[in-house]
Amino acid sequence: MPEGGLIKMFRKLKIKFIMTNVVSLTIVILIFFSGIYVSMKYWMQFQADYLLNTIARDEKLSDNYDSSLVKFFFIKVDQSGKTLGIVSNNNISNNEVVTLKDFALKRKATTGSVADRSYKYKFLIVPKEYGSVLVFLDYSIEEKMINPLLFVSAFVSIITLGLIFVISIFLANRSIRPIKKSWERQAAFIADASHELRTPLAVVTSNLDVVLENENETIKSQEKWLGNIQSELERMKRLVDDLLFLARADAEDEVSKDYYDLSGLLVKIYDSFMPLAKNKGLNLTLNIKENVIVYGNESRIKQLITIMLDNAIKYTDCGQVELKLKSSSSMYHLSIIDTGEGIPKEFINKVFDRFYRVDKSRSRAYGGSGLGLAIAKCIVDEHKGTINIISEVDKGTEVNVFLPIENSK
Repeated sequence: MPEGGLIKMFRKLKIKFIMTNVVSLTIVILIFFSGIYVSMKYWMQFQADYLLNTIARDEKLSDNYDSSLVKFFFIKVDQSGKTLGIVSNNNISNNEVVTLKDFALKRKATTGSVADRSYKYKFLIVPKEYGSVLVFLDYSIEEKMINPLLFVSAFVSIITLGLIFVISIFLANRSIRPIKKSWERQAAFIADASHELRTPLAVVTSNLDVVLENENETIKSQEKWLGNIQSELERMKRLVDDLLFLARADAEDEVSKDYYDLSGLLVKIYDSFMPLAKNKGLNLTLNIKENVIVYGNESRIKQLITIMLDNAIKYTDCGQVELKLKSSSSMYHLSIIDTGEGIPKEFINKVFDRFYRVDKSRSRAYGGSGLGLAIAKCIVDEHKGTINIISEVDKGTEVNVFLPIENSK
């Protein structure tokens, strides 16, 4: 995907993430504050109904309520609707009392509300022996409490949404960063793999063209071209195997593990590399602790040591290579030390990157693809260990692997 398209895709992903967060949390906030509002309104209505019934029953205000906050009046009427008496703690005129009484009686309902610009009352009519009692309760106090609650809720909601938006931007950037990095690494990996495969394919194609042009020649006479084809096909096979290994490692497939003799494994690897070291005139030495039994994947550890030892011999033209093993109660320490060409300090942190080569022309001459140390790092990570390199140009390199021994016998 072109870089512009990649940037656009991640921008859309970021916007989608932010909007999803904001919309989801907005719904939660609305439900929360709506619940508070409905609960408060219901509770106040319940309190008002309870007060109306209490006053109607006792024909006075209960001592449990502050009369300065609760404004009410009640009217006693006989069977014909004639007023028998008025009790009020509210500043209301007799004319208004009569008006409200007549309104309530005409409604032919036992409960309800009546409101005007100057008053807002809930009323309750309860039958009595003498006739009825009409209780009127001022509910403007409810609005005085509910309106500020609505204002505060709206203000807090706006501030909260603003904070959520800012936090969502921060979290979106943080969440997308590893995805973006992984995507870029994958794109680079595919591009590098394509580049690495293109070269041997080109060599195979060109050599096949030569063979086809000389179709009357014998196989023996074209041995050179066929040998080149075989060599490049073997190189492609190694590259594909390495790519498959890294693909499985990325998929986080759990490797099987068991107890095995690490000391014995190192002896076998040492014996297999001894002829190669002698052919180069190198002094290959083995310095290990015997009978180190560990828990892990033997074939993966063998691959790890083979990669490191092969690199050490490959990039050491003269001198020596040493394979060492130490162990303690908590871990074992593998190291390979050579007196080869070394690695410049500025490249040491990059050598574990896939397809990275310090000297590309020299690595290609040795048949390297830049995947060896990346595979080594994957194997170490699978075994929950660490790997590091100490190197100095023209003096040599030391590769150290530390693996936990907690599951060892």
